Amino acid sequence: MKQVSLLPARDQVAEILRKAIFTGELQRGQELTQEKVAEELGTSRMPVREAFQILEREGILTIQKRRAIVQGLTIEDIVDHLEIRAMLEGEAAARANLKGKDFEDIKLALENSERAALSLDVFSYVTANESFHRAIWAASESSRLENFLNYLWNGVPPHLPALLPKQMDRSISEHRNIVKAICNGTSEEARDSMIGHIRRSIEDLIKHHKDIDFDKTTS
Repeated sequence: MKQVSLLPARDQVAEILRKAIFTGELQRGQELTQEKVAEELGTSRMPVREAFQILEREGILTIQKRRAIVQGLTIEDIVDHLEIRAMLEGEAAARANLKGKDFEDIKLALENSERAALSLDVFSYVTANESFHRAIWAASESSRLENFLNYLWNGVPPHLPALLPKQMDRSISEHRNIVKAICNGTSEEARDSMIGHIRRSIEDLIKHHKDIDFDKTTS
């Protein structure tokens, strides 16, 4: 696990632990202590304790005094999580369409993701992909919706492009359709384009389930 250099670090610690559980670095049943995690990440125990509480609410950890037991993530957990995200992101895209703005931030994020995909830079693509989705949330002009989506985005690491690199080309094509629908289509077209995009990602994840072997790495 990488070190945390910025404080307050609660969300950063939670994200590091999520990713470690998601990739199988931390196994179901494994015991974590505040002291050991804080030492490994180079931070104090307070953000670790708070991160444990966040992950307990998400069902990923079970807290027992100052230690936590990894519960893991099943493929069913991830699919359910992404289905809920699809519904809310579809609403964000529909609301963005209704606002009728110039959508420069969304277009810029699309261009950045296209460049990353063209250069086969998976890690830059992951960052650009997040910026693309967040630009749409912001364009919805609903702080409540944006907060819900931020929670869902952080709840399961959105690293499918890193696990399924061939997904990038399909995602770019879908991103273009989403931008076209938001800028020039109807709110329903914008909603359907976004929902279809995320559900296709779910289908890819299920299709590659055996290759990724979530049952062994995250449960």
